[in-house]
Amino acid sequence: MSERSFKKKQRNQKNRNRKPIIVIAAEGRNKTEKIYIESLKDKIVDKSVKFIKIGATTDPYGLFKGVEKYWNQNELLGELGDKAYIMLDVDCDKKKLELIRELENQNDNIRFIISNPCIEIWFLQHFGYSTKAYVDSKEPKKDLATKIDGYRESMDISSIINPHILKATENIEKLKIHYEKIGIAWGSDECNPMTDVPELLKELGVINW
Repeated sequence: MSERSFKKKQRNQKNRNRKPIIVIAAEGRNKTEKIYIESLKDKIVDKSVKFIKIGATTDPYGLFKGVEKYWNQNELLGELGDKAYIMLDVDCDKKKLELIRELENQNDNIRFIISNPCIEIWFLQHFGYSTKAYVDSKEPKKDLATKIDGYRESMDISSIINPHILKATENIEKLKIHYEKIGIAWGSDECNPMTDVPELLKELGVINW
């Protein structure tokens, strides 16, 4: 057996014995997403989560290429259940959203988990259902600060919101129905507020429906 064949056999054997790997990346230096996902790690039992840092970049293209590079370097495989997600705020930016959709079409293994305008939309839904639209990412943060005293980015609020995660998921489902009734496609630039965070949590096994 050649050395190359032997190494390939070793790699295949190793792959068969591991959990599916879920790669997660987020924008820039903001640690909000990482802190939140890590707060749920005790609920993630059948997946191996790798939260990676792609420098200080905040643009969809740079994040996508960084995740793609990590995927290839670590020889991840979609057929083994490996997946990659990029958590990103759309910030009410139509062009940014269009670029995200273009990038998603380039690689079936990488998906963006978007929030419009920002991930605080997901956090707010833990406190009650709302269809309130926002003009920028600052407004949801201000609203969240009325629910959580002193709220700021990268603050660990898991002990406050995690007990209400199913309620928040139900509220997002209600939000989807609301948009369907008024003829707005989920994830379009008109969809404000919105967030895909529950889809990631379903993939991780944190929520089961």
